[in-house]
Amino acid sequence: MVKWSIIAVCMVPVCAGLAGVFLPAFGWFPLYGKSDFTFDIIGHLVSRAGFLHSIWLSIFTALFSTFIAYWLCIFILIYSQHFSYHYWLRKVIAPLIAVPHVTMAVGILFLIQPSGWWFRIISPWLTGWQTPANLNIVPDLYGFSLVLGLVVKELPFLLLVGFAILKQTNISGYGQISRSLGYGPVSSWFHFIHPLIAVRLRLCVLIVLCFAVSVVDMALILAPSTPAPLAVKIFSWYQEPEIEPQFFAAAGSVYLLIIATFCCGIWLLFGWGVGYIFRLFSFYGVRFSSGWRIAKLVQIGVLFSAALILLIGILGLLSAAIWAFADIWYFPNMLPQKWGVSAWENGYNTYVSLALNSFIIGFTVSMLALISAIIWLEIPHKPVLKITDFFIYVPLLLPQAGFLFGMQILIIWLNIDGLLFTVIWAHYLFVFPYILLTLGPIWRRFDIRYELMGASLGLGKLAILWRVKMPMLAVPIITAFSIGFAVSCALYLPTIFAGNGHFLTLTTEAVTLAANASRQALGIAAILQMLLPLIIFSAAGIYLKLRWRRYRYFRIAD
Repeated sequence: MVKWSIIAVCMVPVCAGLAGVFLPAFGWFPLYGKSDFTFDIIGHLVSRAGFLHSIWLSIFTALFSTFIAYWLCIFILIYSQHFSYHYWLRKVIAPLIAVPHVTMAVGILFLIQPSGWWFRIISPWLTGWQTPANLNIVPDLYGFSLVLGLVVKELPFLLLVGFAILKQTNISGYGQISRSLGYGPVSSWFHFIHPLIAVRLRLCVLIVLCFAVSVVDMALILAPSTPAPLAVKIFSWYQEPEIEPQFFAAAGSVYLLIIATFCCGIWLLFGWGVGYIFRLFSFYGVRFSSGWRIAKLVQIGVLFSAALILLIGILGLLSAAIWAFADIWYFPNMLPQKWGVSAWENGYNTYVSLALNSFIIGFTVSMLALISAIIWLEIPHKPVLKITDFFIYVPLLLPQAGFLFGMQILIIWLNIDGLLFTVIWAHYLFVFPYILLTLGPIWRRFDIRYELMGASLGLGKLAILWRVKMPMLAVPIITAFSIGFAVSCALYLPTIFAGNGHFLTLTTEAVTLAANASRQALGIAAILQMLLPLIIFSAAGIYLKLRWRRYRYFRIAD
């Protein structure tokens, strides 16, 4: 009963959202005086100028960015195990995972635009520029800047999941078997380990792909606007005060759902094809043997690409932080001529309010989602109810713009729009699946013998959970909470649609400032977005370090 209640909390707004999109898309919207079903809106939308290009742009950026992020993740996992640098890699990707998507977009904008930090570093001694060049680098016409932003943000997430999967896989055992059969380190991965990794990583990849199809906050900053990706056009139609654009937005949302389904189908078909080819290679004993020079070139290329992607992310965040404290910074100087906090002083009250809203919403949602996840995982998992897990991930597998408009209609009908409770509910739809995705695999692998030991000491089920299981799983629990908080801080569309303008957060303000404000104000919003999740992650790390300090006497000396 509890599971079905949680499913209802997640699925009722999704189902209402889909109904609120499909019905207006086909002309039925009694609130606007339309009650006749028609295909005219769907058909007319295709003939609008730039609409097909918007569809192509959404498909291209989503598939291309996911393709790059996935294969870079796979090769990094291969070489990180081979050269044992995965420990340091986790330290590098931690801040990139914590910061919201819009913060990363702002950082990349500050880094690679013609007047960005990168060109300031190499000018004028290399470029000869004394003023910024007139180049369409960001946003560019083909969406490559958006692809770069998505790869920089999603690669660390896939690596985090990949490292967790590797812990559950007997890598050394498979390695010994493959070496005994004459396979090299890379070929053994693709013959033995990659099929296992790909199956467990599939859900996360599809989530990343669906997000890339419907991303709005990053696209508003990095993607072209003439025409814009379909999700951005839908969002702009929703904001129009006239009635007709609302029907176009609903019809566009239907197309966006079709695009997301198409992209997921293409990805699954591609995965099946790659798997079939490698099964044939395995059947014929193909070992991909090559000269050491070619192997070394591939290795250097992969490591260089991965290092470049991570470096762009770090330098982008650093450039945003510099702009937050720059009073005067003329091109082509590498650093500001004058540092100061005047922009902080001018908007102090606004920034404090926005940060407080982000913290309250993120902390409340993450705590509720964490409690729900623990309850969900503690309920016996009956085989007949395995499909219930799928319902939880539906909000992540649907484009946000594809159902949030319909959800807003439900919220208005219930007369709860613009309330803090409504914003928390909208964030819960996305935070709970991420926390369950993070905590679930580790929780389900917990050794039941510890629970039996607690029961033998006379502890009840609740006491075993509180005094035995949760203390032993403190690290994954706190990690899941921190990731949930970071996800909540990054949500843009749910805050806009559910808050109805009453609850502004740092994310909504950053997107607004990206188009209408100074770089100093945008840099301040970006650095505050970085700080909030990093403070939570740092506080979690300090707490865990203090918690485990009392067990230092039990460590085995080297």
